[in-house]
Amino acid sequence: MTYAILVRDPQTGDLGGAVATGTPVVGGFVLHAEPAVGIVATQGLSTSTLWGASALRRLVLGETPREVVAGLVADDEGREARQLAVLDIRGACAAFTGADNLPARGTHEEPGLVVAANWVAGADLPERVAAAFRAARGDFADRLLAALAAGAAAGGDVRGDRSAALRIVSAERPPVDLRADDDADPIGRLRTILAATREPAFQRFLSNIPTLLEPEKRAPSPPREE
Repeated sequence: MTYAILVRDPQTGDLGGAVATGTPVVGGFVLHAEPAVGIVATQGLSTSTLWGASALRRLVLGETPREVVAGLVADDEGREARQLAVLDIRGACAAFTGADNLPARGTHEEPGLVVAANWVAGADLPERVAAAFRAARGDFADRLLAALAAGAAAGGDVRGDRSAALRIVSAERPPVDLRADDDADPIGRLRTILAATREPAFQRFLSNIPTLLEPEKRAPSPPREE
């Protein structure tokens, strides 16, 4: 049904995630993130988007990803229909897959990176997605999309991929939140949208967006007419 990767960029400390699925509008259900806090993927047979906000609140309060996952799972009687991955700003991660999620299903965890998948074409998909990220070149967004593309190449969602999303949060840079909500090639569509965000005019606009470290940033005042 869905496969997602969450990563702490070892070069910048930014947090990013990418996800694809066989239903529309995956970006609105799976990826939840706060700069300098963490990033979460909520998915599964009966996705609980409530887990996203709750997981981030728990991280803010000082819980580790493993404590977050354990707490959310213990408190939810619907847990066996859910899948969850949590990554914090230090790169610690944890994941859970309920027993009622459809196979192939599973997770891959390593420092700074976690992949979760359910109802996908092969049980090795999480490891292949992780390996593709490690091998990829380019900036953070490029590497996340390369990892997602590896998941598609491994068979992706058993129904075919229909939507995809990319999200990056940073203390120093504006957020990235790209979505292909209903597309025959959603990962390719994300690449096209990402390329559009790199156009010079849009980059100039982004250069004046407030960030966590520079909350007062703004564009220069336009010249006044005499």
